Amino acid sequence: MIRLELFETIRLWHAQGMATRQIARRLGVCPKTVRRHLAKIDGGALAPQRATPPSMLEPFLDRLAELTAAGRTAWSIYEELQGAGFSGCYDTVKRAVRQLRHRDPKVYERLEHPPGAEAQVDFTELSRVEHQGRRVRTWCFQMIWPHSRWRYLEVVLDQTVPTFLGCIQRAIQASEAIPQRLVPDNLTSAVLRRQMGLRPYQRDFATFCAHYGMAPAPARPRTPTDKGSVERGNGTLKQFLRGRQLTTLEDLRQAVSHHQRAVNARPHSQTGKVPDDLLALERRGPLPEAYPLARWSEHRVRSDCHVQVLRNFYSVPYRLAGKKVVVRVDDDQIVVYDELIEVARHPRCGGRGETRTDRAHYPAHKRLATQEIRAQRVARVRAVGLGAAQFLHGLNQSREYVHHDLMLGLLRLIDRHDPAVVELACRRAAHFGNYSLLALQQIIDRRLYELPLDDLSIEPAHAPPALEIVRPLQAYAAIFGGLTC
Repeated sequence: MIRLELFETIRLWHAQGMATRQIARRLGVCPKTVRRHLAKIDGGALAPQRATPPSMLEPFLDRLAELTAAGRTAWSIYEELQGAGFSGCYDTVKRAVRQLRHRDPKVYERLEHPPGAEAQVDFTELSRVEHQGRRVRTWCFQMIWPHSRWRYLEVVLDQTVPTFLGCIQRAIQASEAIPQRLVPDNLTSAVLRRQMGLRPYQRDFATFCAHYGMAPAPARPRTPTDKGSVERGNGTLKQFLRGRQLTTLEDLRQAVSHHQRAVNARPHSQTGKVPDDLLALERRGPLPEAYPLARWSEHRVRSDCHVQVLRNFYSVPYRLAGKKVVVRVDDDQIVVYDELIEVARHPRCGGRGETRTDRAHYPAHKRLATQEIRAQRVARVRAVGLGAAQFLHGLNQSREYVHHDLMLGLLRLIDRHDPAVVELACRRAAHFGNYSLLALQQIIDRRLYELPLDDLSIEPAHAPPALEIVRPLQAYAAIFGGLTC
């Protein structure tokens, strides 16, 4: 079959009276081909047509259309047509079903955003990194103004209400632009679960939007196109981070900050303009005072003088153990109140399972840890003198008694006697290598520390005499029968 343009050329030149062979020669085709298509033109054909044999599905087209409209799969239709006498292959049925099920392509409306009309926010999960000695999950908060394409990025460790509102507030302060409409995702920090067909706003989120004069407009569930700008921004961020070796939280935050500065300072691929240059158009006026971010909740004080808040532990005064207290969680700290009186304040933990402890919240006898108590006891012994320190070292080498008990016994001797006497007694005991509290007690009781110490480092003045042989060897030979030596 020839192309349509050749078919039209043959018809035009034939209408102008050109001979068949001349048309074939000028087009470089066979004269028989020209005659065949001229016959089709005389028969009323408007385009080149190929004679095709009738389809094997032609007797079953009505049934095929009926089964396809009912939603049957191509394979089930093929099996039923086989039972009705169809002898073709499955691919023939599948192509016919695909043509009958032709759907219109998905199309989307191109949205135009006036300056300052809207801002879109979302979280996207990033990789796990090292933070404070363990691996933690990370998310990136992103807020984009669709008109200028200016964006704010921040890496966070959770998606709680104080974190979410704090990110939005810092984004507004960084851009100095308050949008008329804020489009978040359906996360619980902004929109609560559906109740009787309605989705209520989270109370703090609604109050926050009213403080800044923004109208909250959450995206429809499972409809990412409602916030396409921020969704595209999440994809761009992940492409930027792909393949980078970022092991710590600080490295990840530096990389995300670099990406933010880069995309805001270069021309956008669609608008051709720099987002930093268009940001001024998004501003509607001066910013109000910062919104006080806080989350209030009640917690019972544990017996270890801590309250558990957002899977972390914070100490409170011991007198409140077993009592309920009110905790205010800010963006960067927590404050504990008892009867409207502040009793504790701690920096907010960034991960999970972390502890913030103020030793002053414990009673006096509980404020020192075991390691600190041992260090203080060792310092007391060493303050007596070098002899006492050496004796303590010898006690710690013992494998017969508990070292804690030995140290307490030595401290009791120091408390009962003059430290100078204990120092001399410890020197004498260490001199003879006798690291025993009983020996030390006897040295003190018998006043043996007053005796001079033997200088064991002095060598003897004269060597001991050699062993003398009383009889000559010949005498022993005569006694044992004349054996020669």
